[in-house]
Amino acid sequence: MASTGSNSSQSLKGPTRPDHITKIRLQFKTFLSEATGFYHDLIVKIRAKYGLPLGYLSEDSENRIVMDKDGQKGLISCHRCLIYLGDLARYKGLYGEGDSKTREYAAASSYYLQAASCSPSSGNPHHQLAILASYSGDEVVTVYQYFRSMTVDNPFSPARDNLIVAFEK
Repeated sequence: MASTGSNSSQSLKGPTRPDHITKIRLQFKTFLSEATGFYHDLIVKIRAKYGLPLGYLSEDSENRIVMDKDGQKGLISCHRCLIYLGDLARYKGLYGEGDSKTREYAAASSYYLQAASCSPSSGNPHHQLAILASYSGDEVVTVYQYFRSMTVDNPFSPARDNLIVAFEK
């Protein structure tokens, strides 16, 4: 009887493995969608709390004159949320299928560009844009974005190492 139990458990491992992987992928996609919703909602709440515009965020000179220190904190928080949203969209593209990859990379790029717009002194969005460019094999844009990530007021330190790797390729 004991051997029958172990045989049946072994036979179950074979067919359920692909189902298990499918289930994990589905859970991961669900997590990405829920996290995306969370950060979208958080940006709305931050904008409302700090009186930031509901449209495209920008740190132009006119907004800086009017924006107080709390407004700047809100802008920085939105910047971080936009980076996270870009990352989540990038992961959706990495693990998506067919056209969804292109669509999600475009969404990721849009989030990173918004993050760069609302905090031009941050190198992080440019680093993330370099990673996206590397996915498509665009070496010129990849190198440009890594350099840009390093030459802003607040450089993103991993960009240097990633630039070296890009040159080695």
